[in-house]
Amino acid sequence: MTIKALDSYIDACLIDEYADKDLRKGYSLDVDSLPDHEISNLLDRCMQEDTYIRDFVLSQMQDMINSRLPICEDNDRAGSNVRVVQLSNGDMLPMRGAA
Repeated sequence: MTIKALDSYIDACLIDEYADKDLRKGYSLDVDSLPDHEISNLLDRCMQEDTYIRDFVLSQMQDMINSRLPICEDNDRAGSNVRVVQLSNGDMLPMRGAA
């Protein structure tokens, strides 16, 4: 699929099917008003064809994962009696034992 094909998909499958069409006020379509399967299909197609969108989405996904890593790590440490000590040079040193 090319960007032109993506535009055609948006025109035929989304705007033609779901847009509010008012000749005086213009057409409107909020992505939030689309059915879940259409949002999923559009995202899949964008991820395949548009490198900017793909890179942006992957970056946001990485940020979400990165924000959860310390929490999961802390939970695992709490269960294993391991704590982390921050050294004066900024390094982190895991240590066993009570806090």
